[in-house]
Amino acid sequence: MKLIDTSAWVEFLRRQGDPSAKEVVAKLLEDGLTAYTCPIRFELLSGARPEEEADLQQALDFSRHIPFAAEDWRQAALLERSLRAKGLKVPRNDLFVATVAIRTGLPLLCRDAHFTAINKALGHKMKVDQI
Repeated sequence: MKLIDTSAWVEFLRRQGDPSAKEVVAKLLEDGLTAYTCPIRFELLSGARPEEEADLQQALDFSRHIPFAAEDWRQAALLERSLRAKGLKVPRNDLFVATVAIRTGLPLLCRDAHFTAINKALGHKMKVDQI
């Protein structure tokens, strides 16, 4: 199972997306190994055109939903403070996704350099697979 970040979902769903990224996500979907969390769903829905929503919903229906737990809010805040103390500022939605990846231990599939930077600053507390 892998937590699929918005950046990887977008590449998969784009008609002209990177074929290798599309292949990786398609294989994970086929094998029932994709997961998402609330911040990812929010980003996808907010960026989708009305005609894309059905395809997006279908992809999410084949994926496991990992809820953003009540304690995740506190952990995300602590993570942001820790990263800022190290001079790293990242978008909050990426902090929320990283918080879920750390809590669950799920590898994070992405195309976003913020996660590599977060992971490095944390001493590699999560597994990040860049595609």
